[in-house]
Amino acid sequence: MSDSRSAGFTEVSVPEAYDRFMSRQLFEPWARELIAAAGVQTVGSVLDVATGTGTVARLIAAEVGEAGRVVGADISPAMLGIAAAKAAEPGSACIEYVECSATALAAADASFQLALCQQGLQFFPDRIAAVRELHRVLAPGGVAVASSWAAERPLGLFGPMVDTLSEFGITEPYPRAFDASSYALAVADLRELFESAGFRHVTVQTVELECVWETSHDAVATISGTPYGPLLAALPDAQRQRMYAALNDRLGGSKQGKLTVRTASNIARGVR
Repeated sequence: MSDSRSAGFTEVSVPEAYDRFMSRQLFEPWARELIAAAGVQTVGSVLDVATGTGTVARLIAAEVGEAGRVVGADISPAMLGIAAAKAAEPGSACIEYVECSATALAAADASFQLALCQQGLQFFPDRIAAVRELHRVLAPGGVAVASSWAAERPLGLFGPMVDTLSEFGITEPYPRAFDASSYALAVADLRELFESAGFRHVTVQTVELECVWETSHDAVATISGTPYGPLLAALPDAQRQRMYAALNDRLGGSKQGKLTVRTASNIARGVR
């Protein structure tokens, strides 16, 4: 995996569609699970790695409160721009957004009590280096929690997506883009990463959630919030509509009503 995947989120249209069609429907429910898995009752300083449009950062800022400190880090300035433009909930901690790589976090040693990373670790070019960075920035006794789509389960939204793109002969925007296994990590993989980085009391749990889109159109439109979006926008309209229809069929969508997609994540937790 390389940072070329992250570069796909620098196109202005991609982060906007990501936020519109995935943040609330997919990533917010999972953010709540991630924060719950931390199991930390009182925490003052939090780092959210691969914050994207800031979904996890905003939720944890509300938990921490005005006396707390939250930093959201991401490699994509376009994603950070959307995150920073969103108003914080009343009573929330202020959020600072920082552009940096997950393998070279712009943070001092032992400067946070909690580090979170939602659905980013599997895509980092050097996973062990990224987990070691989580370990480095945590104070002794601090907690790190990271989630990945579960390798032991079907790939929810993204399995049908990559199958459809491959079927229609779309060019891969980055290496292994159509390899479903590159989107997920197994329980054993996450445990090994955390233990190798020096974390103690490592646990990994598998959680399933049903994520809901108001319409099948919105579910299909999630594809425009990925690095595939600009490639599809360049296609002739008729070809693009055929591809959307095929994806809708794979997702089990209809012209009426909501569309529910079962998703599964492995969530790792470790103590510094």
